[in-house]
Amino acid sequence: MGQNDFYYSSTVGGEFTVVDAFKSVVVLILIIIGFVVYPALRITDRSDEVSRQAAASAVQEFVDTTRGKGYIDVRDYETLLGQLDGTGAVFDVQMEHYRKTIQPYYTDPNNPATFQNRYTIEYIGTFTRDILDNLYPYTVVNEELRRYPMHAGDLLQVRVQSKGTTLNSRLQGMVLGSTTHIPILASYGGMVRSEAP
Repeated sequence: MGQNDFYYSSTVGGEFTVVDAFKSVVVLILIIIGFVVYPALRITDRSDEVSRQAAASAVQEFVDTTRGKGYIDVRDYETLLGQLDGTGAVFDVQMEHYRKTIQPYYTDPNNPATFQNRYTIEYIGTFTRDILDNLYPYTVVNEELRRYPMHAGDLLQVRVQSKGTTLNSRLQGMVLGSTTHIPILASYGGMVRSEAP
């Protein structure tokens, strides 16, 4: 060998050592993780984040629209479902409407003269099933009558949660060995600003 020649051998006595084989396997695994698994996890995580933002935006738009109108319209509800469907996930939509009632306080409810100049405010809840019964009645109804009325001062809350697992959850389950379901959640609500006409 000359002075400028470079010579390296990973063999001992002409045979590959177990340590060198182990190093090669470890390097190969790290290369696969670095160039395949990690980017796939980042892409699917970003996809879930985009779906989460789209769902939150759709819920906020729906709630703000219905709070401003004073009623839930079947067209607005179907627009919400269409926007959620566009995320690529299947969502469970839960709606809660709390009707504001003012109850005068009497020491004897049968005697109006016992009014104590006090009121209590109570909220009576109506939930998804009853709201959908108004939007989708069992009989044929004019589409303009397919709405759920609310009043100013009532509260409306809408929550959506993805059903099933997302690609990111499945990929994390494969890599980490867990079957954790990480749902896409969005929730928004507020006080109704208008009366239903």
